Amino acid sequence: MKIKRPRMLLVCLCLFTMLFTANALAWNFIQAAATNDARENLLVPISPQATRAITKVKPQPIVKCRPPMGFQQSAQALMSQSQESLLPTLKPRGWELDTQALFARTKGKAIYMNNGYAYNAMYQPQVDFNTAMGIPDHAVVGSFTAKYRFRPNWSLRYSILPTMIQGGGSGLSGFQFGTWNATTGQNLKSKWERLYQQIGLVYDPIRTPTSRVGIFAEYVRINERISVLQQGAGAGTGNAIFDNDLNMAMVGVELEKLLKVTRYSNTLSLECKAGVAFCDDAFGSDLSTGLKYSVPLNNGRSGFLKGGYRYLTYKKNYSDVKMIDTAMDGGFLEMGFIF
Repeated sequence: MKIKRPRMLLVCLCLFTMLFTANALAWNFIQAAATNDARENLLVPISPQATRAITKVKPQPIVKCRPPMGFQQSAQALMSQSQESLLPTLKPRGWELDTQALFARTKGKAIYMNNGYAYNAMYQPQVDFNTAMGIPDHAVVGSFTAKYRFRPNWSLRYSILPTMIQGGGSGLSGFQFGTWNATTGQNLKSKWERLYQQIGLVYDPIRTPTSRVGIFAEYVRINERISVLQQGAGAGTGNAIFDNDLNMAMVGVELEKLLKVTRYSNTLSLECKAGVAFCDDAFGSDLSTGLKYSVPLNNGRSGFLKGGYRYLTYKKNYSDVKMIDTAMDGGFLEMGFIF
């Protein structure tokens, strides 16, 4: 019995030591985990990616994408071509033809004392075309214009406006005209004939997609005749003829401004023109303004309609016994084509 007790104590001591050692290892493991002492990682194989240094991602600079030079030039050419088509333009070696109807109010007066006829207080030395000769004060006058562009900014233009207005009547006031003294109440027949022609150059110093400014210089030729005939009388003292021929120069400016573009590429623009004529001891002017509606056609061609107001006047004072002063003004309608 004495021998077994020490053995039992020894066994108990060993068991107690084993339990105490197990508790001590568990306590150290928990403490290592709490202090981030990752000793278990020493057994894990090290990968190559883990050895790489962690760096911040640096953003790359943003570079705008530019198209090639050829594509950029072609795009600009297309844009410029589309912008130039806002207003209908006459291309080199192109033609513009238009015809116009002027609903004119005609006015005129003349002094024509010939062959030594002295002024008589019974007659009017200044004869009015409307009240004295019976020429109608309203008439429709037609004109035609052709324009050819031979350079990008240079054009050649020709215009013709023929006029023939007949009138007369009885019971008109007496007047002195040429070799004839018309008494009050005579039955008269009168005629006013004119051929008005213009030809010259037009230069466009300013041409933008929405406006155009032109300067023109033209030669003006006017052949005019006023004739008065007594009804029933032949050639002799019963008629008188006044011939007026003018050779003048005209300079002026014209402007076209875009107002609106419709969804079908039709355009509405304002067009103004002002010209002043001089030389040959005479003075004249040709002024007009109106709205122009243009419709594009195929192959770069277009047509237009225009309406507005026009004023024409010419005056020449030959002497104290010979003078003529005429004027036409009124609304007009115009139609033309560009090709």
